[in-house]
Amino acid sequence: MKLKKPEECLSLEDVRNEIDKIDKSIISLFSERNKYVEEIVRFKYDSVSIIAEARKNQVIRQRRKWAEERGLDAETFEKIYELLIESNIKQELKIFKTKPKK
Repeated sequence: MKLKKPEECLSLEDVRNEIDKIDKSIISLFSERNKYVEEIVRFKYDSVSIIAEARKNQVIRQRRKWAEERGLDAETFEKIYELLIESNIKQELKIFKTKPKK
């Protein structure tokens, strides 16, 4: 993806177009991430392993740290990842319910 540098934008429309490009890439990355979420169910054996509270907390702490390191609002990114992970858990549980029993 080729982006203009922020300072190369000459108008509001330029800035918005670049933000749109970035957002499209972010959505593509979330889609790619989602493929892994779907696949992880193969390695989980019950609903407790899907919910994985310790892992959830670890991921949120790490993403919060990454946000802080980039000068972003860590609280906002913590909330974003809480929502994302909750959505992933729902998705995993749905897949798990249809998984053939061994």
